[in-house]
This record gives sequence, structure tokens and C-alpha cells, in this order.
Amino acid sequence: MKTEKISCRFIGDFKVGDNMVYNAGQLCKLAESGSTFNKLMVLQAGAITEAALWEIIYRAQNFNREGVPNISEEDRAEIEGKKVERFKAIIDVMKKYKILDKAGADIYDELDKLREYRNKVHIQLDVKLEGVPRDEDKAFTDPVRDWALKLNVKVLKFLTENFARPVDLAQFAHSITVPSP
Repeated sequence: MKTEKISCRFIGDFKVGDNMVYNAGQLCKLAESGSTFNKLMVLQAGAITEAALWEIIYRAQNFNREGVPNISEEDRAEIEGKKVERFKAIIDVMKKYKILDKAGADIYDELDKLREYRNKVHIQLDVKLEGVPRDEDKAFTDPVRDWALKLNVKVLKFLTENFARPVDLAQFAHSITVPSP
């Protein structure tokens, strides 16, 4: 599977950026195996996507001088006071403040679907998506894997294009290489 290198200029917490780079490297190694680790690739893509989205929340909460491009100061101040820890809450905040609206009409539904698949790290839980079988070997198909990887790339690129940190900080950007089906 081919890979794509993305300069993630939106990251504010550098340790999270380091961990995203590490996890993206692990994701690439999983992708080298073909279909063998589809579930793990979907989980990993979901974790990287969640961390990337969380970075926008983190910056809104902690970078009050720098601000966050394309988020009004009024919205940033509201987000600053919110407790946002889980993937569902991150998606809800993104939706409430229309942060990802320009990424497409279905972006929030797609992220919620990815969240459901990512929650299958808990083997005993069912994926609450219509038509997804309980058998994990049938739920984590090649098309599902490819969809999750494409969504991950889409989100990383969108955040870089729309929420980059100031140009003078570009030297600190994390370059992340991810599978790109």
C-alpha cells in the first residue's frame, strides 16, 4: 500500500505530535501486511484521527494569544471552558462550532462511524452501525480498512490546510507518513 507524508502544522502539544508520528509509523508497518491486520489498522487510524482533532480543541483551550485560524474568538473562548476528553465529545464540539463543515456535509457522520469502529478495541462491544456483522473478521473488511485510512488522510490534510499554526512555527511541524489507499 502506498503512503503519503503530511506536514501536520496544526499540532500544538508536541508530545502528542511525537506520539502521532510513532503511531503512524506503526500503522504503516501494519499496512505492509495487506489484509492481515485490518482491525488494528482501523483502530490505529481512528486513534490518530482522534488525536489530530483533539489538537484543535487543545489549542482552542490553551493558545488564547495565538488563537486558532478559522475559529472565532467567541467560539474559542467557549471551547476553552469545556471538558472534552472522549472521541464522541470531540466530534460533538467540532459539529457545534462548525469546525469541520468545509470538509464535507457527511464529515461528522463519517467521524462518528469511525468512532464506532474504533470502539471495537473493546471486543465485547458491538459496532452500533447498521449492517455491520458481530463477527470481527467480517466487520473489518478491506473496504472498511481503506475507508478508515482515506478518512484519516482527509482529516489530517484538512486540519493542516485550515488550522495551521503561524508560519514562523512551521519548522516545528510534525511530518506524518500514513498509508493512503
